[in-house]
Amino acid sequence: MKPTRQQLLLGFMALMGIFQLGDYVLNSMIQGPLENLRNEQETLQEDIQKREKLLSEARVAGKKIELWRKKSLPADIETARSLYRNWLLDVIRKAKLQNATVGSGSPANRYGLYRAMPFDLKARGTLLQLTNALFRFYNSDQLHEIKSLRITPVGNSGQFDISLGIEALIIPGSKRKSLSTGKAELLVSSDPRDYAIIARDNIFGIGVNNQDPMKMTILSAVTSRNGKPIAWITELITGRVIKVAPQAPFETVALSGRIVQIEEESATIETGGQRMKLTIGQSFAQGTIIQPEATDKLQTNSDSEINK
Repeated sequence: MKPTRQQLLLGFMALMGIFQLGDYVLNSMIQGPLENLRNEQETLQEDIQKREKLLSEARVAGKKIELWRKKSLPADIETARSLYRNWLLDVIRKAKLQNATVGSGSPANRYGLYRAMPFDLKARGTLLQLTNALFRFYNSDQLHEIKSLRITPVGNSGQFDISLGIEALIIPGSKRKSLSTGKAELLVSSDPRDYAIIARDNIFGIGVNNQDPMKMTILSAVTSRNGKPIAWITELITGRVIKVAPQAPFETVALSGRIVQIEEESATIETGGQRMKLTIGQSFAQGTIIQPEATDKLQTNSDSEINK
């Protein structure tokens, strides 16, 4: 018997219903749960990665804290205060700054992780002396930081009133009884002479009314004492005269260095890794920089004079 059109339509509709039911079953009972499982797996994977990262950071932090304990001030507050204050005063003394005072306050608890002890330092000196003090500070492998620095020129004398705000840290669990004596690796150069250019370039503008220390420090004379030549360096700003023998160090408001060689009407100085020749009456600003080839020859001559 041939099916009627109505029977064919009903059959087609039934087939469509079966397809829709199958699609619903597939999505709701198979694909849906699978998609949820995938999402949960991705969430769990992300959570695992976050926890592994935190664990890794915790391990690194643990190593850092152990390292910091080795650089920390002693746990006892009064011991830490006394030792660090004396260390600051020793830095100032070696840098030849004057009128130094060091005060300290109560340590502040930071995030429950460490204590920060504040120190305030005041002194007076030249830019070169300050540079030497900062070199010693940053070359020391301690947990300390300069929080503020104020420099006030004292007229045109080449001197500065200096004020420093410093924080030094105490890490809980530190068993230190003394300060760290290690060397830091923060500075580009470990030779303090490489920083003499800071003072030589007069970066703070000491030179109002043409009182530039480089222009006002001159080779004023060459004399002899006990058969040995002596170079006279005069600071026109302060009126101070410095008398220096060959190979001896000197320190002026403008810069510091050593006398390499003295001739009848000239002297050669070395400062910041460079050598410069001055004739009598010339200022440091007018000196002639000696090229490396000439420097080697000069060194040979200087060694010969010493051997004599």
